Amino acid sequence: MLSIQNLSQQLSGKTVLSELSFAMAPGEVLALLGPSGSGKTSLLRLIAGFDTPRVGEVHLHGQLASGPGRVLQPPQKRQLAVAFQDATLFPHLDAVENVALAIRNPDKAARLARARQALLDMGLADMQGRDVATLSGGEAQRVSLARALAADSRLLLLDEPFGNVDRLTRTDLVLRLKTQLAKGQGALIITHDPADALDLGARVLLLRQGRLVADASPAAIANGDCGDWARAFMQAGA
Repeated sequence: MLSIQNLSQQLSGKTVLSELSFAMAPGEVLALLGPSGSGKTSLLRLIAGFDTPRVGEVHLHGQLASGPGRVLQPPQKRQLAVAFQDATLFPHLDAVENVALAIRNPDKAARLARARQALLDMGLADMQGRDVATLSGGEAQRVSLARALAADSRLLLLDEPFGNVDRLTRTDLVLRLKTQLAKGQGALIITHDPADALDLGARVLLLRQGRLVADASPAAIANGDCGDWARAFMQAGA
């Protein structure tokens, strides 16, 4: 589904990613962990096609999507759905319409029905006509996740999906997201919290200063299989 080969990136003359290589299979769930500034969001932007890599390649669904200094597939052609930490909802659309916007179906009634179901799956009901300006932070995040899950995509890219919610809301969202991902959709989830990887049962990619320092299960990293720093990072979030 996704293959990253020797990927490096610079921003304003500073190296933010260095020689990253990994692959994920269809339907797999990966948690991309690391402290602030480790390059997580830069990697997501390269996978999504928002930025151009300096070195290396991004392969999606068996095709070369980006290479050194070039984007071969624009974001809208990558069969991806992206949800950022700050729920980027369209203010002129209500909550249901925001979700329906991501659904490719010429039948408007079918789009709206699917959007309402996606919202229900994320714990929201009666959202028809709901002005997004009236949503709480947790509600807005649920709408953003529902939109990503409802989209006709083969891979989800979620950037800190639980970063702006309280602990109780996070617990509920993790369970709901895990239920949806169990249906077989692949996902790469960016987080700074090792507990997210543990709760989702995801394979972990751990970044430190732009380098991949671990690619293993949370348990293997916590047991020290990937070095002392990686173990300490995982144990700090346990």
